[in-house]
Amino acid sequence: MVSLQELGTDIEASLHSMKGPLVMLDCGIVGYRQALALQLKLNRLVGASYIPSVCLFLEHNPVVTMGIRKDHNLLVSSKDSLAESGIDLVPIRRGGGVTAHNPGQLVIYPIVQLAGLGFRVAPFVHYLEQVGMDVLSLYGVSSERRNRYPGLWVGDRKIASVGVQIMRGVTLHGIAINLSNDLSIFSHMVPCGIEDVHMTSAEAETGITLSMGEVKAAAEISCRAHLPAKKS
Repeated sequence: MVSLQELGTDIEASLHSMKGPLVMLDCGIVGYRQALALQLKLNRLVGASYIPSVCLFLEHNPVVTMGIRKDHNLLVSSKDSLAESGIDLVPIRRGGGVTAHNPGQLVIYPIVQLAGLGFRVAPFVHYLEQVGMDVLSLYGVSSERRNRYPGLWVGDRKIASVGVQIMRGVTLHGIAINLSNDLSIFSHMVPCGIEDVHMTSAEAETGITLSMGEVKAAAEISCRAHLPAKKS
């Protein structure tokens, strides 16, 4: 995995020189708007086949994001109240409804050419969920999918959220996995627009805390292992 700092200032040229099928990029802790701008830039470059597909691993500063499902964008707190709490509010074009990100939550954004890697949309969502399952298994957490609700659950508690957008046949956004983040941020909303949903984290379930570096390394292995097999 390469760090964003290692790429230097000319990200386009650095990624252009790398071989695919999937470059793993550690971005550290990044503001949401900065990460969104990076995703859009990479989406354009991947769509033009100028760089290989890229997978971003990062954490976000506190932010609430609202997806394209307006009926699922249910806030409890006002924008001013969020700002007073140091939480940004950003409307975006990914699937799903309102959710939140903050440090201690692992976010994975694959910017991948679906057809080029052999994906269709639904299997790609399942791919993200499988990576999340593998990450959570490090903590001894057994998670599962739930019909009609992309993401991962531990019993009736939601532990990971998935939201995807596709432009030029290339994905944006991805999966957010609650590891050791402050779950109180979710009190400002109805998470994913699901009434009475309770959010949890790996640490809340087990009391275990792992380093983000260790978790990212395992996530990288999972991301590569579950890529579709190349057809002969």
